[in-house]
Amino acid sequence: MDFFKSAVDLIFTDNSMARSALFHKQGEGDGILVRIILRAPDALQQFNGGRFRQDAVFIDVRVSEVPELSKHDTFELLADDGTPSGEIYEFTGEPARDRERLIWQGEAASV
Repeated sequence: MDFFKSAVDLIFTDNSMARSALFHKQGEGDGILVRIILRAPDALQQFNGGRFRQDAVFIDVRVSEVPELSKHDTFELLADDGTPSGEIYEFTGEPARDRERLIWQGEAASV
């Protein structure tokens, strides 16, 4: 387990993989500085016999940085200089932890 934790920590400290953000519980308060991985794959949706692509945003954050996470919690992305970038994402559903219980994963939407 220590190997996986060390590997996860290395990924989240790599600037090409993760970004700094301020975590706000339920979108309120000053925020806690955390590192997140922002993923935005195209999601293929089906409706009434048709298929279309829809933008999707997923956020990964370490459980060690945010022990409790829930729907409506927000992450405000920071620019390279550490100032708020103005991009805010809110969890749209209940996040889930990965198998090793090291990372929270959840779908988010831009606020």
